[in-house]
Amino acid sequence: MAHCVLIIDDEPHFCSSLSLLLEAEGYTVATANSGREALFRLQNSTYQAVLLDIGLPDITGTEIAAHINSKHPDTAVIILTGHASVDSAVEALRLGVYDYLRKPCDAEQLLRIVGRGIAHKQLEQELRASEKRFRQLAQATWEGIIIYEAGSLLQANGQLCDMFGYSEDELLGRQIFDVLLDRKSIKALDVRIDGDTIGPFEAMAIARNGKRFPVEIRVKHMEYYGRTVQVAAIRDVTRNKQALEEQIVLREKLADARRLESLGMMAGAVAHDLNNILAGIITYPELLLMDMEEDCKYREEIEMIREAGKRAAAVVNDLLTVTRGATCKKEVVSLNSLVSAYTGSLEYRELRKRFPGITIETSLDPELFNTAASTVHITKSIINLVNNAAEAMQDRGHIRLSTYNCYVESPISGYEQIERGEYVVLTVEDTGPGISARDMQHIFDPFYSKKNMGRSGTGLGLTVVWNTVHDHGGYVDLSSSDKGTCFSLYFPVTHENIHVGQNVLSLTDLGGNGQEVLVVDDQKSQREIARRLLARLGYRAHTARSGEEAVEFIKRQPVDLVLLDMIMAPGINGCETYQRIIQHIPGQKAIITSGYSSDSEIRKARALGITQFVKKPYSIQDLGRALKLEIS
Repeated sequence: MAHCVLIIDDEPHFCSSLSLLLEAEGYTVATANSGREALFRLQNSTYQAVLLDIGLPDITGTEIAAHINSKHPDTAVIILTGHASVDSAVEALRLGVYDYLRKPCDAEQLLRIVGRGIAHKQLEQELRASEKRFRQLAQATWEGIIIYEAGSLLQANGQLCDMFGYSEDELLGRQIFDVLLDRKSIKALDVRIDGDTIGPFEAMAIARNGKRFPVEIRVKHMEYYGRTVQVAAIRDVTRNKQALEEQIVLREKLADARRLESLGMMAGAVAHDLNNILAGIITYPELLLMDMEEDCKYREEIEMIREAGKRAAAVVNDLLTVTRGATCKKEVVSLNSLVSAYTGSLEYRELRKRFPGITIETSLDPELFNTAASTVHITKSIINLVNNAAEAMQDRGHIRLSTYNCYVESPISGYEQIERGEYVVLTVEDTGPGISARDMQHIFDPFYSKKNMGRSGTGLGLTVVWNTVHDHGGYVDLSSSDKGTCFSLYFPVTHENIHVGQNVLSLTDLGGNGQEVLVVDDQKSQREIARRLLARLGYRAHTARSGEEAVEFIKRQPVDLVLLDMIMAPGINGCETYQRIIQHIPGQKAIITSGYSSDSEIRKARALGITQFVKKPYSIQDLGRALKLEIS
């Protein structure tokens, strides 16, 4: 049955666009252009998800969210707003909103979050149903009854005999602790004395075939042929235990999901602003270092500032990867080439310098199949796993990176169940001290780290690995002992060939020759950063603080290239700005920049003719390479 989604927004065109997108994915969609209309629809229909704008003309979006949370707890609420802030994100979290997105939002990301929101609410429903089943089982399970005196069994009912596998004649006269119950396992639960009834107690029962199973026991004193005896009601609670374990697993999943929801709301709301701030922390030190002598007094401190900014930017990217999934474009690659690129990288050389006593070797299958993958995210996963292995061993040890083809004929029950299919497998194996059984259960949880936070890591490294592999449709297996640990990453095989792209430009000779560039950004600091970098690269820079101002500038003074910020408020965004520019200057060259990009808007910009995209915070090399490719 198709899931129903309600879109609440006062912009009819926006509602229509979202409706087409969701209907194409099989959803049934209804729309409301005001708060009152939304409340009417919610009163008369059931929806699995609601896409809600905060700024409605009559009733605030937060009031609508509060109403849904109170009256429709099984509905996932996703905020869509063009004016995101930390305060509004926190308020949304307080109201039980599932996620919080800034307009314009990426289509693939929106569909993914709607699907996850509905799945999350279904998980909550399953938990409530599990708890209900648990109560029903506790009340309805048939009980075995025995009558005994001084431990000697006098009588047993049919249910008891079926439960243990004996006939009544085989039990009469025998000590119940010799034949039915493990005396040492008996322990009192919340024991209450109600008249002559005592209990409940918990114990391990022993069936005739030797099988042990948990039981709950209540005992009552009564008269039996003129003497006082004990009557025990014995209930097999195996199914109750299983139901309780299911509840625990579901609660843990919900707790993990809620932690990631909180991270996702905060990261998505502030990523754009944080990357704008970090741009200055990274770029200004870079410009200062270019003018400094190697023996300058403050050179080391400035390099530390730049590296701290880069680490902060990496944390923002990791948060987005963990909470929103890996959204980079996937291309056909060989894992062998990614491993080889890593072992030839600066990160690898620095690791070898830090841990000279550790040896690293590779064993790559020359016949390895290809996979469709994000080079950036898988490379980051390799770096995280190798770094963790090296830090676990410290002084000496051995790390081995391997690749091989694997066809799984039937599901493999490892760290998680690996389904039937054809895979390429990347393993990172070390000879370290291993991972404890307790840590194994939480090793992929966000911020679960045994290292010093902020010094050796953020606690997101293995979470990034987990999310990356699963966003590629793969699986993670993990084995560990006191002799070492092995991570195995399974990626689905593709039989497509690798597409040969253009040669990568060298980082040398990136300077311009006085070409004029218009920088369009709503942030003054970003305009100044870009202006300084362009001047250093040999370009003449002009600036505009909005898309509208940029269009008027272009009408008066054409330029060789426009450097466009994608997200600008409250005016038109980068894509709309470029659309207006090419109406006056067809074929105008441009580069898009953004600290938190929307894939749908970038695809739209590419369709208009923009080929280069630079992610903030960018370095002088990043900008110079994009300019060289676009202008040359």
